[in-house]
Amino acid sequence: MNLAAPSFRIAIVGGGVIGLSCALEFARRGVSVTLFEKNELGRGASWAAAGMLAPAFEAAGEVDAHPRLFELCTASAKLWPSWAKRLEVDSGLSAGYDGTPAIAVSTSRTDLNQLQTLARALQERRVDFQRLDASELRQIDNSLSDRVSHGLRLPTDAQVDNRATIAALVRLCEQSALIEIENRELNLSIQEGVLSSSGFDATLVCAGWQTPHLQTVINGAPSLLETAETSLACVEAYGGQMLAVGRDADSPTHTIRAGDLYIVPKADRIIIGATVEPGRVLSEPEALVIENLQQRASDICPSLGHAKVREAWAGVRPGTPSHAPMIGATSVAGLFAATGHYRNGILLAPITAKILADTIIEGRTSKLAAAFAPAGFIPEAV
Repeated sequence: MNLAAPSFRIAIVGGGVIGLSCALEFARRGVSVTLFEKNELGRGASWAAAGMLAPAFEAAGEVDAHPRLFELCTASAKLWPSWAKRLEVDSGLSAGYDGTPAIAVSTSRTDLNQLQTLARALQERRVDFQRLDASELRQIDNSLSDRVSHGLRLPTDAQVDNRATIAALVRLCEQSALIEIENRELNLSIQEGVLSSSGFDATLVCAGWQTPHLQTVINGAPSLLETAETSLACVEAYGGQMLAVGRDADSPTHTIRAGDLYIVPKADRIIIGATVEPGRVLSEPEALVIENLQQRASDICPSLGHAKVREAWAGVRPGTPSHAPMIGATSVAGLFAATGHYRNGILLAPITAKILADTIIEGRTSKLAAAFAPAGFIPEAV
C-alpha cells in the first residue's frame, strides 16, 4: 500500500548522515518529515568519519561479519555515483565523491595475512581486484615506503569527503518544503507495544550509538528505548580517534589501507585513522594515540611523519556484534530503526534511505533488506 499522501507524516530522531539521507529520500517521495536533532546537524559520527566507501576491505573478509553485509555494502556502493551526482545538482554543492580505487598494503606479517584472507574472500565472491608487488604499488602511488612489499588494488572501494556530503545534505533538508527541522528531542511514548507520537504516522530512530538509550515512557513509566525494543540492546559504542595533516606534493594520492590503519587523501588534507575502541564514548582525542597513528602512517608513507597536524578529533560509532546495521520495522508498532552501521555509515547511507522509504512509504521490502530487520538482532536470535 502506498502511504505517500499529504496527510502522512514521518518523524526522524537523529540528524546524522543516516537521518539526513532518510529525510531527503522521504521528501523526494512526497512525504512530510520532521527531523529532530538536539545538536548541530551532521556533527556526530558522520562528521568524524573518513568517508571510505569500502565494501571489499570492510566486509568481504571479515570473519565475524553478517553473512550478507558485503552484499549490502556492495549494493550501496553502486548507488553512490548517481546519488552523489544528484546531491550536487540539487544542492549546488560538491558531494565530495572520489571513485579512485583504494589500495590495501602490507608492512608486516599480520597485514600480509589479512591481505591474503581478503584476496581469497574476493576470489570466492568473484569480485574484481589486482595483486600488486612493491614496484607496481610505487608506480601507482610513489609516496609509499620501501617497507611496503605487497598490495591489492580494490576497484570496488572508493571514498568521499564526508563533510562535503553532510553539507550538501543539510542544505537540501533545510531548503525542502517537506522537511521541518526541530532542534530538540522527540518525546517517545509506548503503550502496550504501540508507539504514540503526537500526530506522526511513523517514527524512525537513527540516533547512532545513543539510539538504545533514548528516553522513553513505556506504559506510563520512564525507561529507555531498548527496554521496549530488545534488538537495540546489542548496539554498542565504538570510540575512534583520528587526525588530519596538511597535503603537499609528496603526499599519498590514493586511499591506503593497512590492517586497521587508513590513510585517506582529501582535496586539502590527509586523514589518518582510526582507532576502534569498544565501549568507549570519546569526546576528545588523546595525544599519545594521535602520535602513534601518525607514526604508523609514516611507516607506510614517510612524508606523513613530518606533516603538520591540522586537526585531531574523536567520535563514537554505533556497532553490533556482526558489524551490520539494523534497518526496518521494530517490534513496536509505528517504530522503525536504522542504527549499528559501525564503520560503514557513510557508505550505507543511500541504501539505508532507500530500504526505509520502500518499507515505510511503499509498504514493500526485499530479501536483502529483510536480512537486516531488527528482529534478527534480538540477542536470542543472533
